[in-house]
Amino acid sequence: MIGVSRTTLLALAIVAAPASVAVFPASVSATSSALAPGALSHARSIRAEVNARYRGMPRRKLVVTDATTTGVVDSLTLVDPSRPQPLRVVPADNGIYFAICSAGARCPYPARSAWPAVAFMPRREALELALRTFLETTVSVVVVALPTAEPVWLVFERDDLLANIDAAAARDQVASNPAVLDEPVRQLVDRLTRPRLFVPLPVLPSPDDTILVMAYSSS
Repeated sequence: MIGVSRTTLLALAIVAAPASVAVFPASVSATSSALAPGALSHARSIRAEVNARYRGMPRRKLVVTDATTTGVVDSLTLVDPSRPQPLRVVPADNGIYFAICSAGARCPYPARSAWPAVAFMPRREALELALRTFLETTVSVVVVALPTAEPVWLVFERDDLLANIDAAAARDQVASNPAVLDEPVRQLVDRLTRPRLFVPLPVLPSPDDTILVMAYSSS
């Protein structure tokens, strides 16, 4: 699959997104580094393996439609409106972008077959994609677009996600049979994904080489 361009990624960020937000001084969260050779092809292998499992779901099926680099932009600028402190800028040149869709639906952001942003199964699949990518490559950020009616992303940073967990054990938990509802897995997914839900913002004029994303609120 051909990687998305900067224009396409920005377009996916702003389709049906909410109103713009003010921009404040930001701090950089991590040292920038280029995507390692082979990381993208390995991410696409992960995508294929995860797809094989989720396509066998007995109920609504999910498919990972995209696996490409986030390096078409320099960074993601994370905004939390509940916290007035400076923003955090996440370098994007060593990142992978996945997109999840309902099987058979027209994506991104399907109107008729959309899932709620907090739906458990897409978040579980997104967490598995992120954990496997971090454990099996040197990628520093993983962005996963959820199959929602409006843009909602999960933004995972390597150091932030892996800091206080046994990553291999967490991967094994979420990689178990997705058709089996397991309360410990549900708790793990909620803990590791809900704080990392973001909504990309259409800011005019568009900041050069960054995408602004605001922490998701279900209220």
